[in-house]
Amino acid sequence: MDRISDEKLLRLIKVTPVIMVVIFTLIINLSVIYDNQTKAKQNIELLRTDIIERQRSLSKNQVQQAVNQIEYEKSHTIDTLKKTIRDRTNEAHTIASSIYQQNIDKPKSQISKLITDALRNIRFNDGRGYFFIYQMDGTNVMLPVLPKNENSSMWNFTDSRGKYAVREMLSIVDKKEEGFHRWWFVKNGSDSEEFEKIGFGKYFKPLGWLIGTGDYIIDVEHDIQEKLLEQLTNIRYGDNGFFIILDQSGTLLAHATPEYVGKNHLLAQDSMGNYFVKAMLDAGKSGGDYVQYLGPETPYTKGGTEKVSYVMNVPGWNWTVGTGWYVNELNDYIGQRQSQLAKQNKQELVKITLLSLSLTIFALFLSVFLSKVIARRFKTFQEKINSDFCELQATKNQMQYMALHDSLTALPNRVLLHDNISKGIERAKLNNKQLAVMFIDLDDFKKVNDLHGHTVGDQLLSAISHEFIKIVGPGDTVSRFGGDEFVFCFQELDSEHCARAKVEQIKQVFTKQFFIDGKWIFSSSSIGVAMYPADGQEPEELISKADIVLYKSKARHKGDVLFFDDSINARVLYDFTLEEQLRLALENNELSVVYQPQIDVLSGRIHGIEALCRWHNKELSHVSPIDFIAVAENIGMIHDIGWFVIKQACSDFKTLTASVPLPISLSINLSPKQLLQTNFAENITNEIRSSGIDTHNVTLEITENVLISDIIGVSPILEELRKRGFKLSLDDFGTGYSSLSYLSNLPINEIKIDRSFIDKLLTSRESESLVKAIIAIGQSCNMQIVAEGVETQEQYKRLSQYHCDIVQGYYFDKPLSINELSQKYMAIDKTSAQP
Repeated sequence: MDRISDEKLLRLIKVTPVIMVVIFTLIINLSVIYDNQTKAKQNIELLRTDIIERQRSLSKNQVQQAVNQIEYEKSHTIDTLKKTIRDRTNEAHTIASSIYQQNIDKPKSQISKLITDALRNIRFNDGRGYFFIYQMDGTNVMLPVLPKNENSSMWNFTDSRGKYAVREMLSIVDKKEEGFHRWWFVKNGSDSEEFEKIGFGKYFKPLGWLIGTGDYIIDVEHDIQEKLLEQLTNIRYGDNGFFIILDQSGTLLAHATPEYVGKNHLLAQDSMGNYFVKAMLDAGKSGGDYVQYLGPETPYTKGGTEKVSYVMNVPGWNWTVGTGWYVNELNDYIGQRQSQLAKQNKQELVKITLLSLSLTIFALFLSVFLSKVIARRFKTFQEKINSDFCELQATKNQMQYMALHDSLTALPNRVLLHDNISKGIERAKLNNKQLAVMFIDLDDFKKVNDLHGHTVGDQLLSAISHEFIKIVGPGDTVSRFGGDEFVFCFQELDSEHCARAKVEQIKQVFTKQFFIDGKWIFSSSSIGVAMYPADGQEPEELISKADIVLYKSKARHKGDVLFFDDSINARVLYDFTLEEQLRLALENNELSVVYQPQIDVLSGRIHGIEALCRWHNKELSHVSPIDFIAVAENIGMIHDIGWFVIKQACSDFKTLTASVPLPISLSINLSPKQLLQTNFAENITNEIRSSGIDTHNVTLEITENVLISDIIGVSPILEELRKRGFKLSLDDFGTGYSSLSYLSNLPINEIKIDRSFIDKLLTSRESESLVKAIIAIGQSCNMQIVAEGVETQEQYKRLSQYHCDIVQGYYFDKPLSINELSQKYMAIDKTSAQP
């Protein structure tokens, strides 16, 4: 009985898998076939919608690309014009130079004729372009379009807006040897409308000429329009794809059928009576849209048919650009695709049926075989699976840990930090709590690496990380942000006071030294703190603001702690705007130079003037030099600004000395970076002398901190400047680490007492004593003493008693423009220092 039962059980084990496989396979096959048929029907139904939508998108993209191309060409009109006239002028200059070199032994009058003969009949830009030549005094040498003006002075020639066109262009070329200039004219054929013209001139040194040419912006724009219309007219895609371009009056500017171009179609109607051109113009004005209409018969459509076009407007030129497709063509294509799809589905159904039958037979045989080995192999496979799963889980955990933690310190990295801050913000919202993000940067960590090596530096980071871990509580996070930077996230705080308590815990970590590789190493840190919700709502915002105040803290004093607030945010925005606007200040002519008189105490007359740079910006208004000079040094603009001040001051000083009968000096402030510029002494000497000014009349002012920071590099430059005749003034004396050694060893002529001491001269014994000491030092070193910031008569009298040589300040005069200065001090009897 038992034997029979075992045999039945064995048969059951062998047959059951086979029966189950057959039934399961049939169910799967039938499901696959049914699903294939259902999807085939759905695909056929969706095909039309998909093709139409793709066609709409394609037409829209084609129009957008065409409009983008038009906008690009339109925006580069002036650049194209400038490049063309610059290239043409350079060609003319090259021709003139070649003729001059080939005939250098001939009289200049003969050379002049050879050059003008060569250039006179040259035309370009569809015949509009020609060359003109002027002498630098305004005398016209060659003007092909108005030869009657040749050999006559055009110095006072003005354009339609009253600008001295020739004079201003000559001025530009005189200063820069070449340059662009703009003026306005009423073109021939235009009653009164003015058109702007751009010219380019280049100095021809051998004959002292200005050679140039120019063109109207509107003419160049017209050339670009014609080029674009030709390009777009010739574009074809598919059998019947082309662009149309209309102006706002309904006139066709571009079309695949040349007969339509140039005609007005505003009132054109399709066979349904729709004004489809008007509809296109309206759609273009609204920002772009699709227009459906019955299109006319064309060589491409072989008869009128329904058409859908996408149109878009081109601002500025008032063009409407469009393209589209014929509905019957699209329907034919959709029908073909649906037939193809149905045929493919039928073929796939046959394949699936055959494949299903094959799989069923194969599965049948396979199930017989597998039923014999399942029991034997099951246990082996189970053990193998369990082993592999445990190993895989361990590897997964390790990789997940590595992806979220720093390899050196094992602290969470930025990804995990960001996630923890996000979770902390959510908890703070629910519990009405606060959260603090603290950005920590180790002070002078590079010195540790440089002195002890990177291995010791890494060990120091690990030791500090271990101490940081002791600070964090449940839910808190400390992360290594990068390099020597760490970020804490403290959650569930009741107030800012709690955050400050956490800051104190962090600072305690750095009160002790770290024993690393047999060395005791001391470290310190600067900390920036941002609070949720006061300072931000997102992790990145809080981290960024903590980073901002961290570096504000380091800039103020290393080792400090700073919490983010509105004033810091406002300052950051102001600094960003200031830097952005300063980059454009010279280009926009926003910088100017003013002059504050320096008064001789004994005579009461003007002794000299100090050139001061001022900046007035339309967005920031008047910006203090204290703010923008430092920014200029940081962004590398100080050289350009410095030379602007030097050149402007020289020009103004030359004008002033022609009207002021007394001998006066010019003081110019130098930036440390400008002073250390290569060949600075030679360059400034050339600039001063080319302006017609004696270097003995120029005093160069440098701050005391320049000497302290790089006395070895500065000393040779100062010696060279003294040899070239310049006087040297030590500005802001007493504010740095003043040393008598460099006063005696360096070629200093003058000491300027900082205004901070003059402000307290009458109220502080310390300031009074310091002022008297500085005057005594200057007298003992045979140096001239200048006091700046004199605001009251009492200050002036007290400085006179102490035998100060020169004074300047608002008591005598505020910084004046060169015109104000010249008017006030142009007569000897007006140079008295009476305020």
